[in-house]
Amino acid sequence: MLVCPLDCWDICQMNKKEDKFIPSKNGITNGYLCYKLNNYFKHQKYNPEYNINDIELLLKSTTPNRVLFLKGSGNLGIMQNITKLFFERFGATFAVGSSCDGKGEEGIIRAIGDTPILTTDKLLNKAKNIIIWGRNPYITNTHLIPFLKDKKIITIDVRYTDTAKHSDTFYQIKPNTDIFLAKYLITKDKKYLKITGLKEVDELEKILDESIILLGLGVAKNSYGDKTTHTIYALNRPTAFLGNSGADLNIPFNIIPKNSMPLFEIDWNKIDVVFIQGANPLISLPNFHIPDDKKVIVFGKYLDKTAKRADVFIPTKDFYAKNDIRSSYFHEFVFKNEKVEDDYGISEYEFTKEMFDRFGFDGLLDEKEYINMIYKEKREIEYPSQKVEYIDFDVDYEDDIYLVTAKNKTSLNSQFKVDKFAYMNDYEGKAILKTEIGEIEVEVKKDVNIPKNVVFMYAGSEVNQIISSKGYNATYSQKVKICKK
Repeated sequence: MLVCPLDCWDICQMNKKEDKFIPSKNGITNGYLCYKLNNYFKHQKYNPEYNINDIELLLKSTTPNRVLFLKGSGNLGIMQNITKLFFERFGATFAVGSSCDGKGEEGIIRAIGDTPILTTDKLLNKAKNIIIWGRNPYITNTHLIPFLKDKKIITIDVRYTDTAKHSDTFYQIKPNTDIFLAKYLITKDKKYLKITGLKEVDELEKILDESIILLGLGVAKNSYGDKTTHTIYALNRPTAFLGNSGADLNIPFNIIPKNSMPLFEIDWNKIDVVFIQGANPLISLPNFHIPDDKKVIVFGKYLDKTAKRADVFIPTKDFYAKNDIRSSYFHEFVFKNEKVEDDYGISEYEFTKEMFDRFGFDGLLDEKEYINMIYKEKREIEYPSQKVEYIDFDVDYEDDIYLVTAKNKTSLNSQFKVDKFAYMNDYEGKAILKTEIGEIEVEVKKDVNIPKNVVFMYAGSEVNQIISSKGYNATYSQKVKICKK
């Protein structure tokens, strides 16, 4: 059985028949695969000639802490993290941070100590009502949908999403006002409700005490996203953000590096070589640039913008050509991925073993030993029982036009079929979008479902060039000016 490696909540199971995936009819997958897997083989891998000697020579000629190790999460097999063992032993500097859930996770960890998963048992048997807040499972978590059957669904979002269309009640709030809605639900102070743009939330108030809350990244894509998630958790309902996919697993690759830099505050004066694995940071990371004088090694699959910048490219084997393990940030199950055929390139384990041998390092276990050490069929996850104290965080909010981004069903960040258009309520044509970071020219399409105070774009496009980031986390949603052409 194969297990999808993509950065997704669901973890589909399938078999491979020539250049086609056949979905499993059991478990979470339930006979359905997403657009990306159904079109997987239309996207050609990049398989150039490569020489592992080039990497050895480049690394051996560089002071170890002047090598930056940057690993993305476009592929989420647990064994793909084994490269960390080599780069930590080597003495590289790790780029640490998140372009995704980091800001929201920060607030949840402060509130309850971890980002727990609401197990499928809680969804199936104990949830009477479900509040979907800043999340669009009909696009990003389609295998959650059967769990929503016969439950009362309330959706809270900035735009009228596919999930909103399937909900009993929809509340459309202004961008970045999620914290004020949570404040209102706790304090009943109408001034907070007014900021959100809503006049009432009667249905929400009526069912809140008998609900679970499914949070998406949308609630935390701003500079105070940690305060937002903390405040929502202070509603003291069972709540799920992106859960800790490593919970209750023995993962030997979870290391705290001796040398690190914040992902969005890299001191390039201290770096000579960048090793990039499973990522396309020149597109996928907000406001990210690599100086021209730095050597770049890319360990990946596609000839994307970052791969074109590489001095050395190492093609990784595809997921069906290696053994691996997948766990989810949606559910408690763990799956083994079993190699079904060989492939060009080198797996992460093979690369790590090669580097250990070439640098004279010992202690690396056999691949099967790691897999047996980590794997268990089902994780035992307990939702924290402690009550979260409400903190009245002081947050400034300005009414303005905001740039909002979200995932698309045809793409995964910069992978697959990317939608590069901007969407506005009342305009179609070319425009220049300006933020405090910079500006880009875009083609705008009209969409009446987009609020008038929003410019909407899908992730994976050039929009990240004008999105802010600081320290360990990206912030995304921010004020934007539109110059119509």
